[in-house]
Amino acid sequence: MSWILIGLLIGLSAWTPRALGQLSFPPTQSAETLPSGVKRLGLIEVTDVRFDGQPLFKIASPTVYNRNEPGSQVPVEARGSQIQANLTQLTAKSPTGLPDASRDHATLLDPKTLEVYTETLNGQPVLFVKDAYLAEPRVLLTVTDSDAQYYSISAPALAVQWQNLLGTKLREALSSRQPDAIQRQGRLAIAFILGIVLLTFLLAAVWRRLGKRQKQLEQQRDVASPAATATPPHPPLNPQVGVNPQVGVNSQLGDEPDDPPNWVVFEHIQRWLSLRRRLKIVHFLRWLIFWLVVLLWVAGLAMVLYQFPETRAAAMGVISSPIVVLVAWFLTGLINRLANLGIDQFAKAWADGEFITVENLQRRSLRISTIANVLKGLTTVVVYTIGIGWVLQRLNIAPASVLALGAIVALAVSFAAQSLVKDLVNGFLILLEDQYAIGDYVAINNVSGLVENLNLRITQLRSDAGNLITIPNSQVIQAENMSRAWSRTDFRIQVAYDTDIDQALAIVRDVADELSKDSDWGALILNASELLGIDDISHSGIVIRTWIRTQPLKQWIVAREFRRRLKLAFDHHKIQVGMPQPALSGNLMGRIDVH
Repeated sequence: MSWILIGLLIGLSAWTPRALGQLSFPPTQSAETLPSGVKRLGLIEVTDVRFDGQPLFKIASPTVYNRNEPGSQVPVEARGSQIQANLTQLTAKSPTGLPDASRDHATLLDPKTLEVYTETLNGQPVLFVKDAYLAEPRVLLTVTDSDAQYYSISAPALAVQWQNLLGTKLREALSSRQPDAIQRQGRLAIAFILGIVLLTFLLAAVWRRLGKRQKQLEQQRDVASPAATATPPHPPLNPQVGVNPQVGVNSQLGDEPDDPPNWVVFEHIQRWLSLRRRLKIVHFLRWLIFWLVVLLWVAGLAMVLYQFPETRAAAMGVISSPIVVLVAWFLTGLINRLANLGIDQFAKAWADGEFITVENLQRRSLRISTIANVLKGLTTVVVYTIGIGWVLQRLNIAPASVLALGAIVALAVSFAAQSLVKDLVNGFLILLEDQYAIGDYVAINNVSGLVENLNLRITQLRSDAGNLITIPNSQVIQAENMSRAWSRTDFRIQVAYDTDIDQALAIVRDVADELSKDSDWGALILNASELLGIDDISHSGIVIRTWIRTQPLKQWIVAREFRRRLKLAFDHHKIQVGMPQPALSGNLMGRIDVH
């Protein structure tokens, strides 16, 4: 919802100046909506005269401000309709619809003997048409002073231009309606359909092949995903053995010390990002082929209908609106996908320029991926909003004044949605300050989990139980990032009060050192003896505390292996963990008291 609101606000505002500029105020009580195809130019109105689905020329008439009561005035659209009806009647078929002994043409007029000429009646040029078979000439149209004013030439000169144009167009129209021409048109239509079917089969084969490639890349991506190579958190296996309950919270892996070294994990991340880019390219190619098939059939249907003069007007009328919608849909999708590919390339260039050390690699990867996803979401909303606005204007469904009103409404709604604004602002600050990113393990508002999705509106965490937790960004008051740059195992264990404490400390230190030098575990440990000492002394025992700095998200698995090895070492040296020691006392009568 937030993306839609922001996109509408940005997109609609782009049309606001033009919308305000298109508001007209004629000298009447209220503004009147002009009929479709009519334009008002001061004191005259103009419209197109169309013939066989194509515009021939424009005609003009004095402006009619009240079409409900035009009086003696003739609206320009009514004059245009009459001229188009005259042309349609002249190209109609003969009563039999076939050539006969008296004529060699199947239409009312003979294209070979047709003639368009001009006569002056009542001081105005009038265009007539005749042929060798008509009993009397037919009137086509009258060239008016408004027509001459619009074209800025004299009425007789304009009549000569229209005479030549109408003569050529009428001959072409009549010739295309003869039986032999109709047969040629039918053969062309069949050839178009067969070509479209053949191209469709070829594109479908490529589309299916890309689909197989897409499945292979998806399987490779799942195998190489960071979730499959990294070690997610898991609770400690035995928190009762004098260990801090916070150590190892939220972990889901076992104790196997066969985790890949850190550089191997980073190679997996890089390979996963590369697979994602290749997968996006395959997605884009399949999407492009799908739209090529759609546009191929729409264009092919338009061409088939356009072959026949009787269906040209239908082809233009029926196909024009779907073409506008499909072209807009295709172009917005194309621009959006190209923008996404550009964002991916920018992210790759950023990564190549910023990755300096192995430690920075993982952090930069997470941040770049998060910012790229947010930019893609914002780009999608803006591009599609602009595309929808363009379609509405092209189809005259939403005039500019309606778009301007929509911008005002969107602005009012944005002020009313205060929490939404807070979410967006806080989400922007989270990304700007790099508080956390997708792939981090964080604790927010007493809940913790792996960040699975992050945008300007919400943060989504996947808890240890597999639950998806959604938190509005405005409610992120305090965030604990447990995987930023490095992590730490805060290990505490309680030994018996009478234990040789120096020996116990030496054993803890030796076990940590051995773990850090191990070939399998050493890559996960940054500092094995960051802190070591006695943390507490009580009647129940002595608490030994140590810190082990690890790679991000490795503190839990390192803690489990450290506990395992320390348990074996304590057993070997006969060191007991702390517990209350019972005190026994007795008397001469044999009574024993337990304290």
